[in-house]
Amino acid sequence: MARIHLKVTTGEEFTVSNAFYGAEGPMADRRSAEIQMSFILTKLAAIGTDQGRTVNTSQIVYEWVQD
Repeated sequence: MARIHLKVTTGEEFTVSNAFYGAEGPMADRRSAEIQMSFILTKLAAIGTDQGRTVNTSQIVYEWVQD
Protein backbone atom coordinates (compact mmCIF):
# COMPACT_ATOMS: atom_id res chain seq x y z
CA MET A 1 0.00 0.00 0.00
CA ALA A 2 1.38 3.40 -0.99
CA ARG A 3 1.19 6.50 1.20
CA ILE A 4 1.56 10.18 0.54
CA HIS A 5 3.79 11.95 3.05
CA LEU A 6 3.28 15.63 3.75
CA LYS A 7 5.74 17.92 5.51
CA VAL A 8 4.26 21.22 6.69
CA THR A 9 5.70 24.59 7.69
CA THR A 10 5.84 23.61 11.38
CA GLY A 11 8.15 20.70 10.55
CA GLU A 12 5.51 18.08 11.31
CA GLU A 13 4.97 15.18 8.92
CA PHE A 14 1.65 13.53 8.11
CA THR A 15 0.54 10.66 5.87
CA VAL A 16 -2.44 10.04 3.61
CA SER A 17 -3.13 6.41 2.70
CA ASN A 18 -6.67 6.60 1.29
CA ALA A 19 -7.66 8.03 -2.08
CA PHE A 20 -9.60 11.27 -1.86
CA TYR A 21 -10.16 12.75 -5.32
CA GLY A 22 -12.25 10.78 -7.81
CA ALA A 23 -11.54 7.47 -6.06
CA GLU A 24 -11.94 5.91 -2.66
CA GLY A 25 -10.26 3.30 -0.52
CA PRO A 26 -6.57 2.60 0.03
CA MET A 27 -4.10 3.59 -2.66
CA ALA A 28 -2.85 0.24 -3.92
CA ASP A 29 0.30 1.31 -5.73
CA ARG A 30 2.77 4.12 -6.22
CA ARG A 31 1.19 5.31 -9.47
CA SER A 32 -2.26 5.80 -7.94
CA ALA A 33 -0.70 7.65 -5.00
CA GLU A 34 1.24 9.94 -7.37
CA ILE A 35 -1.96 10.74 -9.26
CA GLN A 36 -3.79 11.53 -6.02
CA MET A 37 -0.82 13.60 -4.82
CA SER A 38 -1.01 15.78 -7.95
CA PHE A 39 -4.48 16.94 -6.85
CA ILE A 40 -3.48 18.05 -3.35
CA LEU A 41 -1.94 21.40 -4.26
CA THR A 42 -4.00 22.06 -7.40
CA LYS A 43 -7.56 21.11 -6.40
CA LEU A 44 -7.83 21.08 -2.59
CA ALA A 45 -7.81 23.75 0.12
CA ALA A 46 -7.30 21.19 2.91
CA ILE A 47 -6.83 17.46 3.33
CA GLY A 48 -7.49 15.01 6.14
CA THR A 49 -4.56 12.87 7.25
CA ASP A 50 -4.15 9.40 8.72
CA GLN A 51 -3.27 11.04 12.03
CA GLY A 52 -6.72 12.65 12.25
CA ARG A 53 -5.50 16.18 11.58
CA THR A 54 -6.62 18.40 8.72
CA VAL A 55 -3.79 20.14 6.88
CA ASN A 56 -4.31 23.33 4.88
CA THR A 57 -2.58 22.86 1.55
CA SER A 58 -0.99 26.32 1.84
CA GLN A 59 1.05 24.94 4.79
CA ILE A 60 2.57 22.05 2.81
CA VAL A 61 6.27 22.50 2.18
CA TYR A 62 7.06 19.12 0.63
CA GLU A 63 5.17 16.00 -0.43
CA TRP A 64 6.36 12.57 -1.53
CA VAL A 65 5.11 9.01 -2.05
CA GLN A 66 6.44 5.95 -0.29
CA ASP A 67 5.45 2.34 -1.02
